[in-house]
Amino acid sequence: MTSTVPQFHAERVKTHKKAALIGVLLWPIAASFLSFLFNAGVLLSTALFFGVPALYLSYRCKKHIAKAALFSLLVTVPVATIVDYIMEHTRGWRLPSSVFGSFRLFGYVTIEQYIWLFLYVYLVVMFYEAFLESPHRAGDRRHPRLKWLFIALAAPLGVFLAVLAVNHSLLAIDYFYLKFGVLMIAAPVIFLVFRLPALLGRILKAGAYFFFLSLIYEVTALALRQWEFPAENQFIGMISVFGMRFPFEEFFFWILLGAVAALAYYEFFDDDRQ
Repeated sequence: MTSTVPQFHAERVKTHKKAALIGVLLWPIAASFLSFLFNAGVLLSTALFFGVPALYLSYRCKKHIAKAALFSLLVTVPVATIVDYIMEHTRGWRLPSSVFGSFRLFGYVTIEQYIWLFLYVYLVVMFYEAFLESPHRAGDRRHPRLKWLFIALAAPLGVFLAVLAVNHSLLAIDYFYLKFGVLMIAAPVIFLVFRLPALLGRILKAGAYFFFLSLIYEVTALALRQWEFPAENQFIGMISVFGMRFPFEEFFFWILLGAVAALAYYEFFDDDRQ
């Protein structure tokens, strides 16, 4: 009789996990509907698409919150600052309005960008831990390699701030999205394929979900004019999905590869590579 108790518990956990996964998989459709219903701005859509599932997975996987949040914060501050400044400066993209009024860090960077990137990376990590990692792993264990991620991202931030102080016109970098995408997104994915192939299957499953979520989010945001891409000459090409035009770089480096690259960094710098 007692031998059936662990089996019953395991089946119950499996059923709950499956139900949770189905809910998370369907949520982007609901988030899009609610965004249109309330004519949402960037911050509300960010909360709907990323904040709500992030809170739910945090409730389900409390032991991973601290590690996921620290990793997301380390990525968010330098990447959002540098990328958003240069893209806004070159008019590659533009957020027409902000709930924080006219305040923009360094004249260009909106607070929404920091909130969006943090929640995006955090949700990617929590989704991966909740549904694709082994349930028998240790919980909130910080890997010593995380300090190297901090150094790797703090160094370009320091260079950026120095150039900004000396001559900000040097930051008007043409085709920046392409250059950043090749170096910081495509390269880690290639590293993952050749150096950590055992992880590829699990990470690609996460990538498939975030491709679905990010594409719906992109189309929703463009339809609601939450952001735009004024200088099309900053991109190698534009594509159209459901009548919404956006850069090929946006599709390839963020929608297609964004989550895969984030998890490549996560596994290498902050996880067990298993």
